[in-house]
Formats: sequence, structure tokens, C-alpha cells
Amino acid sequence: MKDHVHERIGFREIDENGKAVTAISPHAPEPVDPERSRPSINPFVVALWVLNVGLAWFGAWALTTATSAIISPTPSQEPESAQLNFLMLSNAPYALLAAVLLTAALLFWHAAQWQKKRPTR
Repeated sequence: MKDHVHERIGFREIDENGKAVTAISPHAPEPVDPERSRPSINPFVVALWVLNVGLAWFGAWALTTATSAIISPTPSQEPESAQLNFLMLSNAPYALLAAVLLTAALLFWHAAQWQKKRPTR
């Protein structure tokens, strides 16, 4: 009898945890697992690294721009530029702190992923 219903019926071996084990046939060799050619890249981690670089760049740029305007003011500065410098100077430390904390978190995540791939002794 060769129909689609009866072809799917078969026996499977299970281990002590109830998970299916690949059956070993005496007529066919065991399939060899293909090697992974490259590591998979997580797009969310890549986006976090890009965000981290953007935060660090903005923090450094805002800090240098605002402090240079305070240290050496030019006579042609508009009144709005003082408010903008204040906003940049007040937000730059938080952007730099966020960049440092995000860098530390990403490095810990990479270390955990690396340790997961290595066998324990």
C-alpha cells in the first residue's frame, strides 16, 4: 500500500527525556551534519552597535561644540545659540553615559555568547 497516509506511519526511538533520537539504519550511514560556514549575525545587535556609535558621536560632538562656544565666544552669536549650547551641554553627558553603558552591555552579551559556544570543563 503506497499512499500518503501510510507512508508517514513509522517508529521512532526516544531517549530518557522523551526527545526523538535519529534512527540508525544498518543499510544507510548516519547523515553528517553540515558545518556552519559563517556565524549568524543578529540584526538587533548590529542595530544596537550602530545606536551606540551614534550616541558616542553625538555626545562627543555636543560636548566639544558647547564647551568651545563657552570658552571662546564670538561677538556675532545669536541669543538662541546660548540656549542651544545649554541644551547640548546638559544632554551630552547622558548621551556619553548611555554609550558607555550600552558598550558594556553589548560586550557582556558577546562574552556570554562566546562562552555558550565553548564546552565547559
